[in-house]
This record gives sequence, C-alpha cells and structure tokens, in this order.
Amino acid sequence: MLDVATAAAPLAALTGLLHGIADPVRLGLVRCLAEREEATAAELSGQCEASGPTIRRHLEALVASGIVAEAAGASDGATPGRPAARFSLQPEARESLARLLGRAAAQRHSL
Repeated sequence: MLDVATAAAPLAALTGLLHGIADPVRLGLVRCLAEREEATAAELSGQCEASGPTIRRHLEALVASGIVAEAAGASDGATPGRPAARFSLQPEARESLARLLGRAAAQRHSL
C-alpha cells in the first residue's frame, strides 16, 4: 500500500504543474522546453503559434509559478543591446512532466 505522506509531495508538485500548464499556450511552451535544454522567448515564439508579447506574458507566469527558470543571456561582445533571457524547465517540473508522460505512455501501451 502506498504511504500517503510519501505520495503527498509528488502529488502536490504534479498538481501545481498541471495547474500551471492548463492554458494551451503554456502547455505548448512547456512542450517546447521539454524538447531542449533552454530557449529564448523569440525562439519559442517561432515554434508556438502565438505573438511575442503573448509568449512573454505566459513565460512570466510560468516563471512565477516555478515551472520555468529564467536566466540572463550572455553577451557575445559583438551584438549591440541587451542579450535575450534564456528560459528552461525547472528540474522538478521536468521530472514531474516525465513521470506524467511516462504514466500516460504506459497506459496507452497497456490498452
């Protein structure tokens, strides 16, 4: 039998993840970030069907919820202006997503 205290922490993390990605744009962003280590908002807007400002707004919400991490971009020394911020999935979110998708894939194969 599964210990309730042991199951509570992963369940809370999974619930938070599901709540954070309930919006279709956010789900698309998380899917894109799951396929790579990191990306800029411009790179993500090229893959998701949403405008740059919409992508940025949803990235801010994902960062605030702790699903996505934001890191300052590094200057290459030649390109003028501020370097673009880099976004990546938080390790905990990546693990929860992998567990969720792993269970879903296992259930599909058992049908």
